[in-house]
Amino acid sequence: MAESRNLYSAVFEPDRLRLYGCFILGICLFRAIALISSFDNMLDTDNSPAGYDFITFWSAGYLALLGTPEAVFVRERIVEIQQLAVPGNQSVFLWHYPPTFMLLSTTFATIPYLASYFLFIGSSFLFYVYSLKRLFDHPYAILLIVAYPAVYLTMVHGQNSLLSTGLLACAIFYFRSKPLLAGVFIGLLAFKPQLGVLIPLVLLVSQQWRVFFSAALTTSLFVGLSFVVFGWELWEMFFQNMSVVKSVMSQGFLLSEKMPSLYITLKMVGLTDGFSFGAHWVMAFVVVAVLVWLWYRCGPTNMAFAALISATLLILPYLFDYEMTLLSIPIVLLAMDVAQKGGAIWEKIILVSAFVTPLILAGIGQNFNIQIGFPVIFALFVLAVSRAASKLREEAAP
Repeated sequence: MAESRNLYSAVFEPDRLRLYGCFILGICLFRAIALISSFDNMLDTDNSPAGYDFITFWSAGYLALLGTPEAVFVRERIVEIQQLAVPGNQSVFLWHYPPTFMLLSTTFATIPYLASYFLFIGSSFLFYVYSLKRLFDHPYAILLIVAYPAVYLTMVHGQNSLLSTGLLACAIFYFRSKPLLAGVFIGLLAFKPQLGVLIPLVLLVSQQWRVFFSAALTTSLFVGLSFVVFGWELWEMFFQNMSVVKSVMSQGFLLSEKMPSLYITLKMVGLTDGFSFGAHWVMAFVVVAVLVWLWYRCGPTNMAFAALISATLLILPYLFDYEMTLLSIPIVLLAMDVAQKGGAIWEKIILVSAFVTPLILAGIGQNFNIQIGFPVIFALFVLAVSRAASKLREEAAP
């Protein structure tokens, strides 16, 4: 038993973790170079455009500049603009975002597609690194932050998860010292509202009034600006489009191997759509109840923030692997806590598994029809709650 503990201690010692980070970063760079070398006229071997999802953002902004933002929900029109952005593109990428994000997308479309993609990804990446580095003051911080495989996925897809992760990291960093500023960062998440749906709840139960009202005001101004620019009709179309998203998911048109939600996990093992959807929301209810209890008892601690972000991803039925970029925050917070207070072998295994999972999730799902992402996210939530509850027990002990 002692030899086993020594082996695990050696596996998780800091120098070895640095080696693992370099190894994973090397794999991601190799895959990026291979992908870039496969492009021909901005199309890869599957005839998908460079940036994948970013072409949707650019096209939506282009339609807004033309004065027809509502056309973003018309399949033929957005496909027409996507082919304008990347001639020869045969893939179809639909728009499912609120008008708040179209405000940002409009700025992307003021320059040519490829230049816009690199500008968006480059600036988002720098913001992500800057935000996480402030949250995680450690010699190996930058290496581990950059090497996290979900970062690679976000950049390849041209997605906005680096931006949302950076906003959340800044909110956590300023939460205690500058609560009004923290609220502003939270309010800016209105460009992707599903990521902030639990935040008002935990702020209310923990009585974080300055953060709450600052976030509410920022959100209101952000949404109000979209009303002024695009009108209410675009919001109405956005809400109507939600049924389209549900239909696409239930009919299996999306890549299940890249979707680490319980809903998709259950469907992949052969359970019915109705049962999977119902089970997902039962799980979500339990997770939210535990989260509310945790914030009520603990307030805005690092473990409470780790649980919040993990729970946010757990409750979403529509979730892709690049959104696991947000898990960099709970992984960082939990790793800091383990480094300071010590941790069991199973806790360290969860952290390492969470770090590696985005790299192998899609491959395992595609080859074995198993979704490993959901169990990993759930394990992070359990770990955060467990360590928070342990601290509560220590404080309560005589």
